[in-house]
Amino acid sequence: MILSISGQVIVFLWTTVCGMVIAFVYDIFRIIRKAVKTGGLVISVQDLLFWLIACIIMFVSIYYSNDGELRGFLFLGAFLGVVLYAMLFSRIVMGSSLFIINITVKVVRFLAFVLFYPFRLLVKLLAVPVRKAAKAAADSLRKVRTRRDEASGRRAEADK
Repeated sequence: MILSISGQVIVFLWTTVCGMVIAFVYDIFRIIRKAVKTGGLVISVQDLLFWLIACIIMFVSIYYSNDGELRGFLFLGAFLGVVLYAMLFSRIVMGSSLFIINITVKVVRFLAFVLFYPFRLLVKLLAVPVRKAAKAAADSLRKVRTRRDEASGRRAEADK
């Protein structure tokens, strides 16, 4: 398919936007990695998933905008989109997202503390009587065992 210059400019701008979208998806994975500490296997799966998403975005973009014809300016546009996003938006997106996540975690922890405080207090209050009851039961069992052992010892001596 032969595109006019204006058509090529539109395709170039479209692939630039797609490059920005790919960089945004990469930032989402970065945010997840910073918010949730994971192991190497999960990181490998995330990397594979990112590249699969990036390939799908580029494939769909090139297929619909340029009928699937690969041209150098398409990749240049995607690269330019990634660079523009990194320079203009990445720091803002990362900072604000991590800030929101940190505030949300602190609020949830505080609410959990407030909601579970009565239960923790109840457990502490009941722990003392329960420990005393358990100690008394253990002492009673020891006494019963001792008496039983003494009685069985007397029977053994009587049988001789």
